[in-house]
Amino acid sequence: MDFIKKALALGFSNVAIINVHDLVFRLEFRQFCEENICGCYDKVPACPPACGTAEEMRDKAQSYDKALVLQTVLTQPDNSSDIYKKAKFDQNMLTEKLADIIRSSGKDDILIMTAGPYKQHSCISAYGIDAQKMADSAGMICWAQDGDVRFFSQILYRE
Repeated sequence: MDFIKKALALGFSNVAIINVHDLVFRLEFRQFCEENICGCYDKVPACPPACGTAEEMRDKAQSYDKALVLQTVLTQPDNSSDIYKKAKFDQNMLTEKLADIIRSSGKDDILIMTAGPYKQHSCISAYGIDAQKMADSAGMICWAQDGDVRFFSQILYRE
């Protein structure tokens, strides 16, 4: 199955497959969770501390071979938190739909990392993944001075 083609057909802006060993884990990024910037720390089971230590999450992720990096781009949004929340929710719904398609193809051992906590799925940040390095490895833009906002999620799988 061509995961990239399926993801683009669902509506992702950019998609790439990279090796999991190309993901850069910065365990010190867990401090951002602990600072409760998103407001979910110690409130949502998919978030720290309930989801596991940074080391446990890194080790779990590194047990997979490939990462399907998924991106949507919110073009020139106004600074409305409602718009950002909806875009993040849409990113996560698309990720979940794609995960269902991947499972139906026979790959049921997958790990979903979402854009912010979503249902039982932890976000990329909770895993301590350096989003900029991930985007670089995938050939995508993470941050730019263009006014666009980019959301990322991933589906990790074994070959």
